[in-house]
Amino acid sequence: MIKIKARPISWFTIAAAWALPAACAEAAGGAIPVQVNLPDMAQKGWEYRVALANAENAPAGSRFTELFWRYELGPGDVLPEASLCTPSECVALNMAHGNTDALAGLPASTPLSLHFVLPGKGMLKHPVRGGAAQVFVNYRLQDQ
Repeated sequence: MIKIKARPISWFTIAAAWALPAACAEAAGGAIPVQVNLPDMAQKGWEYRVALANAENAPAGSRFTELFWRYELGPGDVLPEASLCTPSECVALNMAHGNTDALAGLPASTPLSLHFVLPGKGMLKHPVRGGAAQVFVNYRLQDQ
């Protein structure tokens, strides 16, 4: 019978095992979470805009790959139409949560905003209560 003697693992080995995946992921890309509060909405036909913090934490030269979103609104008589926008284009958000790669390739520093429009004209008796929204901006370094 062969006996195998267990060797203690050094702290250096443990630290290297934890750091390597993080270093590789950072070199290839990453994700930046953005959270904002949404306003109450009472006027039909108006566009309610909420600026998202620019992806200032993304490395220079990084590009969008995929964006994930989730937003919550209080109950209301009318549901707003929602879009995720850059200064030059908008992507319709057909659901309160999802993902898109429609903005892939744009610089990760491109300003983003959420836009909401209540269809029709006039005031609502009971405003749609704003809630929270989260957007995860996934990016990749340009040379990857």
